[in-house]
Amino acid sequence: MRFTDTDTGTLFLNFMMIDIHLLGYLAKFSPTKQEKFKLELPEETTVSQVLKEIEFPVDLEKVVLVNGRHADGSTRLADGDEIFVFVPAAGG
Repeated sequence: MRFTDTDTGTLFLNFMMIDIHLLGYLAKFSPTKQEKFKLELPEETTVSQVLKEIEFPVDLEKVVLVNGRHADGSTRLADGDEIFVFVPAAGG
């Protein structure tokens, strides 16, 4: 949610806390170098914005789940959401 103070014109943002899991070797892209970490971001941040914020490589093939459901870059996040990022499995 965004609102502007009408007296000063200052823009205020509400923030949310999300849990991020970068599984397996993807943990090397974590700011904490751990598979699981928390991130505070403005409300309605998208998955793409989160990945950009943590400098996750754009060209790296990945699967993203938000709260256990497949998500794409345009998926908007909410406070308490849990994001899992992992490499797609291949088999034969």
